[in-house]
Amino acid sequence: MDKLIAKDRFKQLADMWYLREPAFFAVYCINNLTENPYINCAIRCGQGKIEYNAEFINSLTDNQLEELMKTEMIRVFLKHPYSRRPINCPNEKLIAASDMTLYGHYKFDEYRFVNPADFGLETGKFYEWYLANIPNDGSNGEDADTDDNSNNDGKKYGYETDVPGNMSERAALWDEDDERCDKINELIEQINSSHSWGSIPGNLTEKIVASSKAKIDYRKTLSGFRASILSSKRHLTRMRPNRRFDFQQMGSKYDLETRLLIAVDTSLSVTHLELANFYGVIQRMFRYGVAQIDVIQFDSQLQTPQPISLKDAKHLKISEVKGREGTDFQVVFDYLREHNFYDGMIIFTDGYATQPKIEFFTRTKFVWVLSDEKCYDEHNGWMKKIGRVCYINAK
Repeated sequence: MDKLIAKDRFKQLADMWYLREPAFFAVYCINNLTENPYINCAIRCGQGKIEYNAEFINSLTDNQLEELMKTEMIRVFLKHPYSRRPINCPNEKLIAASDMTLYGHYKFDEYRFVNPADFGLETGKFYEWYLANIPNDGSNGEDADTDDNSNNDGKKYGYETDVPGNMSERAALWDEDDERCDKINELIEQINSSHSWGSIPGNLTEKIVASSKAKIDYRKTLSGFRASILSSKRHLTRMRPNRRFDFQQMGSKYDLETRLLIAVDTSLSVTHLELANFYGVIQRMFRYGVAQIDVIQFDSQLQTPQPISLKDAKHLKISEVKGREGTDFQVVFDYLREHNFYDGMIIFTDGYATQPKIEFFTRTKFVWVLSDEKCYDEHNGWMKKIGRVCYINAK
């Protein structure tokens, strides 16, 4: 019998999953299977696609192919390719943290994925915890293989894995996509309500279901805040015709005027990973429609007398973040009193400080963004008296 081509092997696997693995089959069906002969890995997911290299696939046994596919489908269930990507985080680290998250919940037989024990880390922690605790260079204290010709570049970072292909390319499609996250969450709810998880173990299904739950949707809060502060100025112009009177009357154009101030708590209780995730959210949600975004840092005092741009703030290294002491919200509102021309202000913090006093008139609208749900539960009562409140699980 002739050997099946790669595309037919995926079809054969999908037919088997249809009968035996309804959860894997369901998540497989919401992705587009695409051949890409230029990638240096067997399979990768992201952007709503499952990309594969036929040459790699033809070298795999059926069991190896199924294990790689199941692993990628679990990553999609946990939304690792679509959410919670820190700024400037290397792809190798994303894959390693994802592997470690899966390690305590799923048994691998065909390949050695990155193990938390390789770095002396605990098993069973969550994705962001591993991202925060993996050394930046991937070093495990031993000399890493520095052979640049290695097919698996993870080796030169100290990651112990024999999964075929380049680790960096395996996460090349990973990017923030809130719409796709919502679609995956809807699928998880359908699968869970019909109890059709197949062979996925119970502890992993609990983790998948938990990842789809959110009591407070920060996106709705920030979207509503954004809509409330948008403003523009109308100008008359002969270059644009009036729709009602054609060129007999001057037309109009609108210039963006919205100015946004972001106050970031840089005390020691707010981690660099939390700051990076927060900046990623702000970049996505306020990319368009805002003319000016200024960022100030504060702890017990104002650390940036002159605001910096969002772009510069995102790329600050941990050693360049100013402050790292206690927290005093009053210094932020004192700054606003002296620069009372912003349409909106976002304060990112863990909330552990005294409630500020606002003893001046301002048209600025406020939203507090807390660093996790616990902080939200503790502080949202008094914060709601000042403005909107939400939290981002950024840890």
